[in-house]
Parts: sequence; structure tokens; C-alpha cells
Amino acid sequence: MKPKVLFPLLVAFSLTTGIESIVWQRAIADTQNPKPICPENSPCRFPRRSGLTDIRVITPPRGSLLNPQPTLSWTPLADTQEYTVRLLRSGETVWELPNVRNTEIPYPANQSPLTPGINYELMVEADGKAGKSMFRLMTPSQAESVMAEMQEIRQQNLSVDEMALQLAEVYQDYDLMTAAIQTLTDAIDQNSQSLEVYQSLGNLYNRLELPRVAELVYQESLDLASSRQDIAGLAQAQIGLAKSFVAQEKLPQAVEALTAAYSHYQQLNNAELTPQVAQFLGEVYEMDNNYEEARRWYQDAKAGYEAIGAEQRIEYIEKVMRRLN
Repeated sequence: MKPKVLFPLLVAFSLTTGIESIVWQRAIADTQNPKPICPENSPCRFPRRSGLTDIRVITPPRGSLLNPQPTLSWTPLADTQEYTVRLLRSGETVWELPNVRNTEIPYPANQSPLTPGINYELMVEADGKAGKSMFRLMTPSQAESVMAEMQEIRQQNLSVDEMALQLAEVYQDYDLMTAAIQTLTDAIDQNSQSLEVYQSLGNLYNRLELPRVAELVYQESLDLASSRQDIAGLAQAQIGLAKSFVAQEKLPQAVEALTAAYSHYQQLNNAELTPQVAQFLGEVYEMDNNYEEARRWYQDAKAGYEAIGAEQRIEYIEKVMRRLN
């Protein structure tokens, strides 16, 4: 498989392809010991949020930064060639770049770097639509703590992929989402063959409410798992795709991905995750107002939970089914 350079892909992809920060799903993905698909007492899907626009800031996303002059990038708006990019502090414009024709630019060299500890907002506007992201540069003392942990990881005898996964995990602990994205992307650019790296990056983009970008990464993961005939890897990639499809309201594609994942987990005799996929399918059909199919899949999920004695999950499904009756 040839190397994939993700950031150029992000600049080029079209909007015709269609954060939830939650405790139960980390960015680290393990295809041998996958995390639960659904929490015990809430929906499997990332909820659709109001306010999602056609322009989405990719870098920097929300969170903290180590680099005072970060690269600025965003998703393209269809049939748009020029953007206005503004940096704001406390609602006041710090600088503005009109007539920007690219969707990835360096931090302006003629502008002062970010000041540590100050909240900033990046605003990208075009054709009456806007995308924004809020972030701050870490203070020197905060950055020092991060660097100490980074040094400990780098001193271990780890592979490139293992190091990338551990570094990305620590970065996320410090809310350094830009650094986590870049670390995982760098591993992929170095021809990573690790499904965990691809899956982790896709999960991170989904958490940051960048489902169209996540979709690209999950598709790469799906292709890699397919080339290896890795059934568990295929199932995980399909679950990730389904979540990104739901966030984009591409419900038929979500059903297709989940149905394939359900079949794969059945093939693996995975009694824990198979009913969770059934629950997810029930949710998607309910979103699509197909209540007959929703009930069928919820019944399937309940039967699976009963078989493994998952009492809290059974209780949650019963509550959902009462709502549909």
C-alpha cells in the first residue's frame, strides 16, 4: 500500500461527500480488544449538533496549542474560490486576510505569534457561511509538563506506530488536538500499516466534529483491513464510517456500513459487540422514521444483551422500545 498524505487530501476533497468528547471512546483503537460501540445508558451514535456549517476548521481545532504559529486549514466550500480568514481575541479582530484562495495556509509571517494563555477564535467565511474554532497557546510551564512526558515516551524502544499512538494519547490528555492529529498523520505519511493509527485518527476527527474528514480516514482503514482480510479491522472501520455518516445525515450509507459490521461481528462470534451494532442499526432506522425496522433491530439487540446478561443495556433498550410503542 503506498503512502497516504492526508492533509493534501483534505484540501482537495469535495463537499459532495457528506465533538463529541466522551469518556467511553478514546482515540486509541485496538482491533483485537475494541472499545464498546455504545455506552450502557445512551445512544451509540454521535448526536447531530446544531450549528454545523459547510465550512469546518480542520487546524487548529478546538483545544490547546504548542506552536504559536500554527498552520490554518479548513474544509472547502463547493463552488467557492475565495475565503476571508480572521483571527479574533475577546471578540475583537487581531488580523484579517481577505481573498484567500487556498484552504490551507501558513500562519501569516507578518503577524505577531499567538500569546500564551490567551483565548483565540479563528473564523473562516465565504458566501455568507462561516466556520470557526477556539483555542489557546499553552503557557511555558504547561508546555514543559507535556515535553517531559513526550521525552519519556521517546526514550522507550517503540516502533514508529506505537510511539505515534502513545504520543497522540498524551496529547489528547492535555487537549492538544492539533498535535495529536499531526502525530498520527505523520505516521501515516511514513507509510504506516497500522490499523490502529488510521482508526485513532478517524476517531479523533469524529470527536472534533469533522465527520467528512473522518470518513476519508476510515475509508483508508477499511481498504487496509480489506487487503489483509482482517475481519475485526473491517468491522471497526465500518463502525467509524457509520458514525461519520450519521453526523452527515447520510443514513442509507450508515445502514450499509452497520449491516456489514454486524455480519463481521457475527462471523467472529462476538457476543458483546454484535448486539451493540444491532442497537446502532435500530437508532439509525429510528432517525430515518422507519420504525418497523427500528423495532426489529432493537429486539435483536435486546436478545443479544439477554444472552450475555447485560442488565443495564437491556434496561436501556426496553426504555427505547417503550418510546416507539
